[in-house]
Amino acid sequence: MLLQFAEQSPWSFLLFMLMWFVFIFFFQEIQLLRYLGNIGRFVAHLSTILNSSMHTVMSRLEQSRKDDVAKSAIEERLRRLVEFAIITPTTLEPTGLVSKLKNIILEYGRMLEREVSSIMVDDRARIQNYATAVSVLREMNWFYKVIDHYYRQARKYKNYFLVIQLSSLLPILKELSDIMNDAVNSFLKGVPIGDSAGPLVAFLFSRRNCGDRRVYENVEDTHISECSWEGRKVFVVKAKGPGSTVGRLDDAIRFVVDTLGAKPRYIVTVDAALRLESEQTGAISEGIGVAMGGIGVEKFNIETIASRYGIPLYAFLIKMKEQEALTAMNRQIYTAVNDVVKKVESFVLSNVGVGDSVIIVGVGNTVGVAQ
Repeated sequence: MLLQFAEQSPWSFLLFMLMWFVFIFFFQEIQLLRYLGNIGRFVAHLSTILNSSMHTVMSRLEQSRKDDVAKSAIEERLRRLVEFAIITPTTLEPTGLVSKLKNIILEYGRMLEREVSSIMVDDRARIQNYATAVSVLREMNWFYKVIDHYYRQARKYKNYFLVIQLSSLLPILKELSDIMNDAVNSFLKGVPIGDSAGPLVAFLFSRRNCGDRRVYENVEDTHISECSWEGRKVFVVKAKGPGSTVGRLDDAIRFVVDTLGAKPRYIVTVDAALRLESEQTGAISEGIGVAMGGIGVEKFNIETIASRYGIPLYAFLIKMKEQEALTAMNRQIYTAVNDVVKKVESFVLSNVGVGDSVIIVGVGNTVGVAQ
């Protein structure tokens, strides 16, 4: 067919072949420019929402600032905190790595609260909420800088494969950026978020079943209550609200077991868990082990305590998307929280004998959830 076309119109055939070869050689360049344009627009979008979140946090800090703190000082300090680096310990010698990580994490949290409290009036819960918002802002800034770095490298070296990878990840990256942006606003408002499901379960269990309870405040940012329920001794552990904090749950369990001398039949943990696309928000799963996310420091310590004393570990998980975990708690999650409270009550009655003790741990950020 091409031969017939060439015989009938040789000049048209040559023009067609020339256009064909040009298309073959420049197709990748055209695609590269198109993908780089999409990535560039996303980087600009990231910059916009980062600046918007920075402005929102700065406005809130200005509204709550002390009389002797200048607005310019707030902006300078906020930008310094956003660029703050957390340097993880070396893993060349893994011995003692968990304690080193915990020391760094705790010091970062203390430093962040000190910096925010030096700006704001004395309101513990609000200081914690704003400190967490600043921490999320720091993550947003790092997220933006990493994406921008790879975008600039791909454009500089015209690396087609790097561009393709970035372009294919754009929907996921867009979702992550929106999650962090929404999370900043949620923490500034101080409302319960999806990740507050665990502390809320502990709060509701304690309120419904522990009318006469003894409270221990020996562990920083952590609430420990002891009560007798249906002939069982129940220890309820959660982060101390309503400010944004995850508490020190491993230290609390160590206090209950070592200092109070409790010999729990079970350690029951309740936490939010990321769901798969095929799962429904608010779905409940049960399992064996410690239900706890993060980098694993507290989880490791709780597992160590449990293995040392031979304490069985049981867990309840409330499924949700990452966006739902970091934004205001919705109806499905709240309904699941109430269902888990009933499941925990049933589990204790079925597996903990009269006269025995149990530790119930509400894992997660307790923002908006009191004691």
